[in-house]
Amino acid sequence: MAGWPTTKNKINTKNKTGAIINSLKCLQINLQHSRLATDNILKFMKEEITDIACIQKPYMLGNKIGGIPHSLTVLTIGERKKRAAIFINP
Repeated sequence: MAGWPTTKNKINTKNKTGAIINSLKCLQINLQHSRLATDNILKFMKEEITDIACIQKPYMLGNKIGGIPHSLTVLTIGERKKRAAIFINP
């Protein structure tokens, strides 16, 4: 489906000592300031156990990103309208 986020396959690799290293699962999407798109990406992150989401044009309520549960860490910069954000799933 066009515009739907994609994730990297989760790959287990071994380092030089033989220890297993889990890769990071991340995605990128432009939400176009949509509340529905925000709800969908949050559902997708939960179902696919996504670690990091890089977001362009997040849904805004005033000068804050709206619709994000407190369980996610949200990184942004600036005091005014946010143009991008990073969601981190603990």
